[in-house]
Amino acid sequence: MKQVAAAIAFFLVIVHTCSSTNSIAPNSPPTLVDGVCKQTENYADCVSALQLNPRTSAASDLKSLARIVLETAIANTTNSKDYFELMTKSKRTAPSLMPTLKNCISSYARTVALFNSTIMELDSDITAATYDALLAYLGSWYCGDSLNSTRLDVPSIKIRVYYLDLYGIIGYRITKQLSG
Repeated sequence: MKQVAAAIAFFLVIVHTCSSTNSIAPNSPPTLVDGVCKQTENYADCVSALQLNPRTSAASDLKSLARIVLETAIANTTNSKDYFELMTKSKRTAPSLMPTLKNCISSYARTVALFNSTIMELDSDITAATYDALLAYLGSWYCGDSLNSTRLDVPSIKIRVYYLDLYGIIGYRITKQLSG
């Protein structure tokens, strides 16, 4: 458990360091990143999340940035789902947390499928892509609401819910922009 806490603390320090500067990487197209991140609730965290993927600076247009964000969201969400699955197997996990973890696993699996669907629809049906991105964004709510109902404070779940929420809103805002 100390390793998990240390990993989370390290991750938060990195995110805080990145988000404490509102600058955009010199090689990234500021108008793309700004245009998307200004539409989110937390500009600094949005910019930080986009900067975590070095491919962001190579995005030549909004559609290529959308693909990068959605692929990053899939990786992040899959990693979180795997973490929840490990928690269900741990003897240290409180039994009262098990229903929440199962809810989160199911929600995150659906969200990965929705992010994948959004990517596939970027070229063929932007309206459907926007709708799927919105549904993916809502995926964080199901897990977070389930956690809140337990009244347990589990930072390792909360941070994962936050990042799904962040990538979800970024994905939704980008696809919304693409739909005109």
